[in-house]
Amino acid sequence: MIVYHNSIITLDYDPATDILEVALPDMQAHSISEVERCLHIIVEHVISYDVKKLLLDSSKAVVEVEDETYRSLILQFSRELINTRLQKVARIATPVASQEHRANLMAQEVHQLKPAVAYENFAGRAAALDWLLV
Repeated sequence: MIVYHNSIITLDYDPATDILEVALPDMQAHSISEVERCLHIIVEHVISYDVKKLLLDSSKAVVEVEDETYRSLILQFSRELINTRLQKVARIATPVASQEHRANLMAQEVHQLKPAVAYENFAGRAAALDWLLV
């Protein structure tokens, strides 16, 4: 069921599986405040629906921001998610090698925060859903 929709993101929650699915927005310098708001909306819905499993689809997201801006956004988003009851996050990877490298570096940095949330990257949606459902 669609629990939130605007021109940038749609949050689709399945109460039967307790999975919240969202395609991540593009990150471009001129839209950073919108991206921050979208990430906060995701966290708000994880909290309000007491979501345990999150599917983040990065496969079509374009990331065109400076490294420090990207790092700041992702760390803030991760810290907010860590403070929820979320248990698993599955991320569908982008086919853009440079973006995926950047995402992997951030995943390593977030892992150093010692989150209780399990996190995995996947090439496709089916594998991500299979992992979330285990």
